[in-house]
Amino acid sequence: MKYKVSLIAIIVLSGCWSSSKLRDDFPLIWNPTVGMAATSRFDAALFSGDWIVREGFNDDWGFDQFNFDVLEGSTFGTWKQPDAQARVRLSQLGVFFLDYMGQNQSDEEVVVLWVDERFRTAALAARNRRAAVIVARKIDGGMDRIEAARVLLRKNGFDISQLTAIEY
Repeated sequence: MKYKVSLIAIIVLSGCWSSSKLRDDFPLIWNPTVGMAATSRFDAALFSGDWIVREGFNDDWGFDQFNFDVLEGSTFGTWKQPDAQARVRLSQLGVFFLDYMGQNQSDEEVVVLWVDERFRTAALAARNRRAAVIVARKIDGGMDRIEAARVLLRKNGFDISQLTAIEY
């Protein structure tokens, strides 16, 4: 009887194992077995301002700059790209939603994986893990912070070997 129960358990677990295998018919920029964690340092008022994408993946959001604007103490704000605008709704610490309000863009849940102490460089990822970027306040410099952002992307399961610098 004990062996039958063990055999059933092995069969059930092997079925779970096969369904969690990585697919190889498309390139992944992330490892689905790694969890995603938002930074506890996030402060929407300090994060507000202009940002430039410094590095990203080929299938990223399709923007190279944005303005994030949330007033201190508010849970709503705006996200402006050169060709689109979204309403920002803060969710939990380091997580916010972008609502593109009927535009030709899908709504997105964004996780701030890391931001440096002075809010000059950050690593952002879509919660669905289809996109991630490293952003900064300036178009150049801060390579130590860019490297720190890469480390956090890697720790959150992203394949940083596919990360490419944005040329301006």
